[in-house]
Amino acid sequence: MSVSSVHSMPDAVVVAFARTPFTRSLVGGLAKASEFELANAVIRGVIDRGGVDPSLIDTIVMGEVLQGGGCIARYSALDLGLPVDTPAYDVGGWCTSGMVAIHQAVASIRAGMAHCVIAGGLNTPSRSPLAGEHFATTGITDTPIAPMHPGIGEMPALDLALLLGEGTATQFGLTRAEVDEWAARAHARACEAAEAGVLDAEKIAVDVGGQAVFDDELPSRELTLETLASMSSFLGEDCTVTPGNQTGLTDGAAAVLICEREFALAHDMPPLAEITGWSVVGSTPGDATRATIDATRRALDVAGVGLDAVDLFDVHDSYASIGVAYERSLGIDRDRLNVHGGGLALGHPYGASGTRVASTLINELQRRGGGVGAGAIVSAGGLGAAVVLNVLPPAE
Repeated sequence: MSVSSVHSMPDAVVVAFARTPFTRSLVGGLAKASEFELANAVIRGVIDRGGVDPSLIDTIVMGEVLQGGGCIARYSALDLGLPVDTPAYDVGGWCTSGMVAIHQAVASIRAGMAHCVIAGGLNTPSRSPLAGEHFATTGITDTPIAPMHPGIGEMPALDLALLLGEGTATQFGLTRAEVDEWAARAHARACEAAEAGVLDAEKIAVDVGGQAVFDDELPSRELTLETLASMSSFLGEDCTVTPGNQTGLTDGAAAVLICEREFALAHDMPPLAEITGWSVVGSTPGDATRATIDATRRALDVAGVGLDAVDLFDVHDSYASIGVAYERSLGIDRDRLNVHGGGLALGHPYGASGTRVASTLINELQRRGGGVGAGAIVSAGGLGAAVVLNVLPPAE
């Protein structure tokens, strides 16, 4: 395909974004909300925020993790009263799912197959079904779930703390002090953003039993450098991963409304950001952090943007070691990376986090008057995904 034909493809722009609060699984504010309620909330949220006529939506695609089959996106399309012929489907790529949903939306728009697509994802461990006694358990709820990847040697298939968290620290030569410092910063930044109301524009309230749930529950002022240093690693005396420098088990959902630019303008939906680059890279399960770094470089190449031209980066740091390795490998100034704490502090509803990364970048860059953002996420099973956004100044 020639360069001229690529440039003649329609532009894909984000016109709305929304996420639920991210709350603690099993005990938090969304624990009694079903996966269908969360999906409905964010899909309705972007429809309302974008001001789009539901009959104009071509497709809904949602990343779905641990929900046991079915097709939540399709259920939502029907439940919300969209035209019955509106296709809606789910994608599964573990933690990359919500970002891959965005990729698929962009691809369909640029190929001329759609003009208006809702993309996003969700995860509700509080409501995840059993998947069989022969699978490994989480160690948190003792609920059997499908494996993220085949067992490797003596490695339990679900022990990502060892394979990915500790593995990244070992591969990149990171110390316990370095990962604790990252985690302390993450929680401090997330708390500052929450207290200032900076993240409010990302979120919608969810009604659960007559009560509106709006606040993220994981960011904590108590997770200081001193308290983090006092925690023992559950992996062994010389290991770096502790309960304080990894993210928590979280319920939540997120979505974006993506349109072809001319379609958006013709229907009075001002673009917030153009999606200019995207990539997914595979690896062995233990090298997923390297895959995410490579995915970022490839997405920037697609967008024709150099690292120095990126105003803000957001990498989903389910383990602090991922954030430090990403920063070090790409040579990013820390003041451009995870400025509001990232997923370690905000939480990680697996299928939603990739969409949350993109939304956080749009929200913050719009607050700054526009700019270039690059978002990335690491996934179990050896995947890394990235997206590049040209965020426009807010409309007058």
